Amino acid sequence: MAEKKAKILPNDLEAEQSLLGSLFLSQDACADVFPSLNAKDFYSQAHQKIYQAMLDNYVKDIAVDYITVSKVLDQKGELEEVGGLDYITDLTNYVPSAANFKHYMEIVRNDSVLRQIIEASQKTINEAFESGDAGVVLAGAEKSIFDISQTRRTNDLEHIRKGVTEAIDMMEKLSIDPNANAGVKVGFPTLDKITNGFKAGELIIIAARPGIGKTTLAVNFAINAALKHNKSVAMFDLEMSSLQVAQRFICSTGRVPMDMVKGGTKDNTVWASLFETKKILENSNIFIDDTTTITPAEILSKCRRLKAQSGLDMVIIDYLQLMKSERQSKDGNRQQEVADLTRNIKLAARELGVPILLLSQLNRESEKRADKTPMLSDLRESGSIEQDADIVMFIADIAGEGVEESNDDALDYTLVIAKHRNGMRGNIPIKWKSEYTQFYEPGKDNLYTKNTSKVQKSEVLTPVGDSDIDDIFKD
Repeated sequence: MAEKKAKILPNDLEAEQSLLGSLFLSQDACADVFPSLNAKDFYSQAHQKIYQAMLDNYVKDIAVDYITVSKVLDQKGELEEVGGLDYITDLTNYVPSAANFKHYMEIVRNDSVLRQIIEASQKTINEAFESGDAGVVLAGAEKSIFDISQTRRTNDLEHIRKGVTEAIDMMEKLSIDPNANAGVKVGFPTLDKITNGFKAGELIIIAARPGIGKTTLAVNFAINAALKHNKSVAMFDLEMSSLQVAQRFICSTGRVPMDMVKGGTKDNTVWASLFETKKILENSNIFIDDTTTITPAEILSKCRRLKAQSGLDMVIIDYLQLMKSERQSKDGNRQQEVADLTRNIKLAARELGVPILLLSQLNRESEKRADKTPMLSDLRESGSIEQDADIVMFIADIAGEGVEESNDDALDYTLVIAKHRNGMRGNIPIKWKSEYTQFYEPGKDNLYTKNTSKVQKSEVLTPVGDSDIDDIFKD
């Protein structure tokens, strides 16, 4: 049986030589190529080093020519490795015409992408053999291919006239209809007015100290978006099971006291309300995933499929400090891991074209101050969170009443908009009704309307109203 020959990775050395020669001959080529390619896009290691030397000079505003590039290579001890000065000066001889540099560049870039795909595929094959978790392998494969596709996306500079025209058109539409550019509204009138709804691609942080009600507020937002505005909402809860989350949805939607649900009430009026709430949630587009260790890549993978199958308008993640980063810091630097998490979640929001609400804890600093109002610096591992977020909101227990108190009187809280990249900041008074696990704005109608649209099911996330709610109603 004939021995199979090893396949050579895609490459075109002549195209690489012609491109390097074009860079020596044309300033236009330098201006177009250097922002579009990096050294690793070249197959030949010698060409990688030559190109990097060219790029180093270009960044420092030093002329890209034989002398300067040879000098850089000589200083690095790489001149002889790449073939010496003779090879560098001969590169222009490989160029039929520098005017064709874009064609050479596209060949080099295309081969580079093919090699990256092959490398990613081999990595996936190895992980499939070594890992026992198909979901993890699939999420890694999707992320690898997505990262490669992102490297091919480049935007050119364009004249401001295009942006100005689009901005004026939007302003005209808003003058006629204030909701023309509305995002996902979450049923808190003042907040919805300030934000005009959460916009596609935004990262919204909801932060508070433990026990102040982050999850409850997120559930309230999800219910309002889904039931009042017929939006599709995915909620990833890393802390509670889908059963526990479903209980909160039921009590908040049906205004049924949590104690009655947990205590096994026999009140017929309460049960009538529970079953009516069950129907409402079964007909909603709310989906829950309670995977306890999940990465941004896995969330993105699941949301891609949900969006394709059932549509997707908003994502909620509860909460940041429980998430796992794909890139574990070697020195245990959690701030670096959080920076990686928030950046990837922000990129996921942009790719999916939906707002992502990311819950986060606060450190104890606000409790030590006379003024208990949280500040951006109170965010745990705060630097990257504050930087990547479009909106940062705090639930402030300024009066110190405590969200865990259970009584019939609603407690006073403040929703603090500490950062709003595209709008106003300020404080919104809200109230907490502990028995219904519900926040609301005082004096505003917070009742939920019945959504009669057909329930959308997904193989990715479990819809609220399936097995979890059924379990709650078992005798």
